Amino acid sequence: MRTVLAPEARWWEDAARRLDPYINNTFGFRGAVLGANRAYVRFIGDSQTNRVVRGEHSALFLNEDKAMEQSIGQVVRMDAVRNTVDFVEQLSRKVTAMGGAFAMLVAPNGHTTNADDLPAYARRLKKAPTEYDLIADALHQRGVTFVDMRPIFAEARKTGPVHLRYDTHWNLRGALLAFNAAMAAVGRPDLEADPADALGPVELLYSGDLQRISGIREPTVPDVQYRPKGPTVRPQTLEPSPGVILPSPAADPYLPPGFQNRAYRTGHAGPRILVMGDSFTFEPWLGLMLSRASDYVWIHHAACRFDMGVLERFRPDIVIYAPTERAMLCQGRKK
Repeated sequence: MRTVLAPEARWWEDAARRLDPYINNTFGFRGAVLGANRAYVRFIGDSQTNRVVRGEHSALFLNEDKAMEQSIGQVVRMDAVRNTVDFVEQLSRKVTAMGGAFAMLVAPNGHTTNADDLPAYARRLKKAPTEYDLIADALHQRGVTFVDMRPIFAEARKTGPVHLRYDTHWNLRGALLAFNAAMAAVGRPDLEADPADALGPVELLYSGDLQRISGIREPTVPDVQYRPKGPTVRPQTLEPSPGVILPSPAADPYLPPGFQNRAYRTGHAGPRILVMGDSFTFEPWLGLMLSRASDYVWIHHAACRFDMGVLERFRPDIVIYAPTERAMLCQGRKK
């Protein structure tokens, strides 16, 4: 017998208390059904959130920021692509006018690097050109140095992984390949690091940010990471370089949580290097850069809204603009 004939007034203000009794009474044990479904999903090892998609061989992929659609060519935001190309060209010209060397390097999405592990439906929908294709081609036509990591990673994957399967990031081997490609692109192959000197023993991982977000139990097939060694080891002491990074407000809308722009001096000879990046370079490149540079500055690219004044304050010899693929499109300029 139905005992609750309608939701309480203004149910949307407290749906759990005012609406659920009506749904349970009308449609039958909603809470129990949802609880059973969650337990079943957990039991079979599937994702408990739509933020993560499970692919082949238990690989996990982020289902946010249109990263999946971007990597398979199902979303192409032409206005944003054009604005990004214009911005990067202007940045390149500014750096070269100051006597520095410039390159843009885009860290591919996991969906791009590990495309063969995407769900079958996503692989069937893949088409070209992608936003990565368009930016690479346009910058090449304009004479701006662009590092396309896709063929480099495709070749490297023949002998081992370069991107984590249960995490949104590349592993240390991928980070090292990208660093070496960037140094070669700006005409400094002498700064590259030999993998034999920079990659330590393999470390097997059973978790990552995607695994934690999804709620999927730890996989049986491990991920492959490498322990830092030699130039990839973070120095124990870091000497700040004052006057380069301006103080940021407590809630800087252009600096994502968890990041802090930073400037260091190393005390040894080398070029002055500036990286505009994100989580792919924040920590993975720190040891490498400090082992090669006399002074090193890292700032978040902030989707093209970073403090452009850092160029004049730092006067870098090398500038690497290195966003990840899903965050490479400009979202306006900092005012």
